Amino acid sequence: MSNKFTIKYQNKQGTELHNWLLENGDSLKNKRIFYVVKANMEKDKDVYKIGISERGDNSAIGRLIDYVHFYGVTNKKNSCQGVKLYLLLANVFNPDVEASHAAVRKLETKVIRDFADKRERGRERIHVSIQELFDYLEENNYITDTEKETRKTPRLAEKEQAAAKAVKKIVSEDKNRRGETLYEVEFMKGFRYDVNEKQIPLQRPNEKLTYEEIVQLPRGKTLLDKYIKKNEKKKEKEPEPQKEDDEPEITTRTTRSGTKVTNLRSKKSPKSKASKQTPNATDAPISSRTRSSGAAVTNI
Repeated sequence: MSNKFTIKYQNKQGTELHNWLLENGDSLKNKRIFYVVKANMEKDKDVYKIGISERGDNSAIGRLIDYVHFYGVTNKKNSCQGVKLYLLLANVFNPDVEASHAAVRKLETKVIRDFADKRERGRERIHVSIQELFDYLEENNYITDTEKETRKTPRLAEKEQAAAKAVKKIVSEDKNRRGETLYEVEFMKGFRYDVNEKQIPLQRPNEKLTYEEIVQLPRGKTLLDKYIKKNEKKKEKEPEPQKEDDEPEITTRTTRSGTKVTNLRSKKSPKSKASKQTPNATDAPISSRTRSSGAAVTNI
C-alpha cells in the first residue's frame, strides 16, 4: 500500500536536535523515521550519521533523545557538545508491514550500499557533503514509500495467540464531546494460556478508539483506511436533501381606492402540467382586503 514519507525537517544548515525535539517531538508518535544527524565534535569535517527507527508508539522520539543524552546540548563553554539534525523523514507505523519491507529500512540499506566507499567508523557514518547527500536522495527519488504488507487471512490470524489484539472489523464511527472521531472496533477471536499451559478462548470486547490508537494494532491501519475510503465514496454518491419551505409568501399592496390587499402564496415548487389542468381550490392564492369602512375581506 502507499504510505508516503513526510519531510519533517530538511535543511543544509541543520538545527539543534534538542530544541527541535522540544517543539516537534510529539509529531513523531507512532511513526517510522529515517534521519541524518551530525555531532558538533565533527564540525571540522563532513561526517554524517544516518539512522532509522522502525517501531511504533514513542520509539522514534526515544531514539533521537538518545543522541541528545550522548552528545549533550550546544553551549558556549564547550563547542564540541551538541548534535544537529539535517534531515528527518517519517511515515505512519503500520504493524501489517514487516520491518524488512519498511520504507525506512529499504532507504537506509540503499544509502549504506551506494556510499560504501565513503564510510567512516561504521556503516552508518558517511564522509560526504550534506548537499551531495540531498542531491542523491532527490535524484533517485528515494523520498518515497511503497511498503508491502504482510497479508494474512482472518482465519490464519485467529489461530495466533496475539489475535485478540488484531482488528477484525471497523463497525461504526462517532464523535466524543471534544469533537474527536472515535471508531468502534471489533477484534479477532484469540486465546490465552492458563497456569497449566492450556489454551483458553479469548474474545476482546468491542472498543471505541481514535485513529492513532487503531493504526498501532495488527490489521488496524489497513482496515481503517479502507473503511474511511469506502465511507467517503458513499457520502459523495448520496444526494443532498432538498429543503422544502412550507411557509407561505405574504405580499401586501394598496389599491387606488385605498383598499389594502394581502396575498398569500405557497413557496413550494410548481405543480406538474397534469395538476395544472385540474386545479384544486386549495392551490388558489388567498387574499384579504380591508375596505375603507374598516371591514376586512379575505378572498380565496
